[in-house]
Amino acid sequence: MHREFWINRWNQNQIGFHLKGVNPLLTRFWPSVRGRVLVPLCGKSEDLCWLAERRHEVVGVEFSLVAAKAFAAEQGIVFTETHEPPFTVFRGNRITYYVGDFQDFTPAIGGRFDLLYDRAALIALPPETRPGYVQQLRSLMADGGQGLLIALEYDPSQMHGPPFTVPEMEVRTLFEALRCEKLLEYDCLDQEPKFKARGVTWMKEVVYRIGGE
Repeated sequence: MHREFWINRWNQNQIGFHLKGVNPLLTRFWPSVRGRVLVPLCGKSEDLCWLAERRHEVVGVEFSLVAAKAFAAEQGIVFTETHEPPFTVFRGNRITYYVGDFQDFTPAIGGRFDLLYDRAALIALPPETRPGYVQQLRSLMADGGQGLLIALEYDPSQMHGPPFTVPEMEVRTLFEALRCEKLLEYDCLDQEPKFKARGVTWMKEVVYRIGGE
């Protein structure tokens, strides 16, 4: 999926992937340590506010300017907007939002992060782009950094993503240089009627802890 694909989805308000409210898996499994949190492909997720309320410094990266402005309006946040090519940057209290291509987001631009939260980024990427994405994540993580990753699994012959299926073996291969611990897997198809309508007969959500000491 290229940048234009996601920008068009936001521009046309085709955002069925957006999860309203705070993700209960985040509140259940988020680690108790504090630090800088990176949220790639963050959309307008309320999870950003939940993290900021726990005194994290939260940095979201997202393709769409529409998503950034919707997030600010819906959460009642006043941002200071600056243009810092190749990004447009919105800064508020404990939340900074970079609008641009995640592959351009380097440690020289954003620094390094103690924590990672990926609910919607890895599963938004087709297989050939995932190794580059994970390499980018590793370059941005501080030594000993840890993250929470939420993936989906389903029969890819029944539906073509996004969201894409990312099987456990692939997750472990992608993150083989880091500690990868499966925390939970459960059948989530009943919560996803739109995927049932597309012919999917089974789907599970899987939660991983990535990295850490």
